Amino acid sequence: MEILDPTLKAEDDALAAAEANAAIDAATMVIVQFESDEAIAKADEIVAVEGVDMVLIGTNDLLADWGLPGQYEHARVRDAYAKTIAACRPHGKHVGVGGLASRPDLAAEFVRMGARYVSTGTDLGFLLAACTAKATEVREMTAN
Repeated sequence: MEILDPTLKAEDDALAAAEANAAIDAATMVIVQFESDEAIAKADEIVAVEGVDMVLIGTNDLLADWGLPGQYEHARVRDAYAKTIAACRPHGKHVGVGGLASRPDLAAEFVRMGARYVSTGTDLGFLLAACTAKATEVREMTAN
């Protein structure tokens, strides 16, 4: 990744920018999402791409692609995780579990299979829960 800044005048400024670019690049994680049968079928090819760090399986979208919405226990889900984990291992890439916040039992199963990241919810869900908790706290203050 390059950050071009026309305001850099001195060699020291350019060196500082280069160091910043290296730090930003090192801190950047590239995550691709598998949400279709096509992505699962091309798992080996996709995870071989240099710079991809992790695959996050979007379980709900994958089930929708298959015409199986909500069927988390379907054998194809386990097969998709198994195939993706197997494709990632030789490349030193990791697999993430997505869309299973309501099914910690399945998320745990996929972690035992080799997944190394679990998405436990969405930013909107976390924000809503925090706002609800704060509103309850304030309501309790005024109840007396």
